[in-house]
Amino acid sequence: MDTLIEGLPEIITAAAQSHLGILALLSVALAVLAYFFFAKSAIKIRVWIFVLLFLGVVGFAVAMFRVAEPRGDSVPRPAENAAQSAALSEQAVKILTTAAQDPAGQVLFERYGASVDLHSNGVSLFTDKGDHRTMVTWEAALDELVQQGLLVNWGGNGEIFELTRQGYEAAEKISGPN
Repeated sequence: MDTLIEGLPEIITAAAQSHLGILALLSVALAVLAYFFFAKSAIKIRVWIFVLLFLGVVGFAVAMFRVAEPRGDSVPRPAENAAQSAALSEQAVKILTTAAQDPAGQVLFERYGASVDLHSNGVSLFTDKGDHRTMVTWEAALDELVQQGLLVNWGGNGEIFELTRQGYEAAEKISGPN
């Protein structure tokens, strides 16, 4: 038992590295507490306590994963220098500079059945709506900007994107100060 108590800081540190680790640590901690508090209670009370603790852990898990980045998107990395901005695709540069001119700094990627629309600052960026190859090229440009931390997927639905501070700085380096 002394070894467990001495190793507790390392266990907590390791568990805090991921959402699942935190969830596992929470589950174990609640199970231990429930055992000590309710081991001698009547079976009906223990079942109700178990149900309540289980629902609490499930609620915590749902809340935790709703806050986390959706659909496995990786954490945006900030733009490091002008060379990184220079490495952007032609479509990514067009999205970035157009979004920098938008008063809200937004890019909208809207899907309508089989069709899509990509626009910012009142300009439709994706004009050849019948060509799937062109559509995935523009979608890849959006992903490129998100991966470099220049755009953030606002709301996590893949439809509304906003420029980050690094995005404005990169757009300014590309097109010069306004």
